[in-house]
Amino acid sequence: MASRLEVYLVEDSPILRRLFTATLTEAGAKVVGWSADARKAIADLSMLRPHVVVVDISLASGSGLDVLRALQYFDWASETLKVVLTNHASPEYRELGRQLGADRYFDKSLETSEAMRFIASLAESNGGSARRARETEAAPAHS
Repeated sequence: MASRLEVYLVEDSPILRRLFTATLTEAGAKVVGWSADARKAIADLSMLRPHVVVVDISLASGSGLDVLRALQYFDWASETLKVVLTNHASPEYRELGRQLGADRYFDKSLETSEAMRFIASLAESNGGSARRARETEAAPAHS
C-alpha cells in the first residue's frame, strides 16, 4: 500500500495553516510540518523530504523565494511538487517562481480554494505516491 501524500506548509497565516491541514487531512494527505520562517522551513524540509511543499512568498522571517532557491540544491527535491500560494501574483513573481522551480503558482486572494482542491485531489487520486503526484501534475504553473 502506498504511503499517504506528505505535505509541508511554508505559511505564516495560522488561519490558512489550519484550513489547509483540515482540508488535506480529510482528503487523505498528511501535513508533516509547517513553518512561518524560511530558515526553519529549509531545515525541516531537508529532514522531512515531503511529496508536496506549499510555499507563501511573504513570511514572518525570510521569503518563500529563499525556500524555493534552497530546494534547488537538494537532489531529492526534484521529485517534490512545489506549489506557491501567495498574494504576490504579478507576472514578474510568477516568472521568478517558475525559474526557482515552482510547479504551480496560485494567487492567494483569488485561488486559495483552487490550490487546496488541487492538492487534495492529488492525495485522493494518488494514494500518497510522490512519483504519481508528479505525473498527475502535468499542467504548467498558472499564468
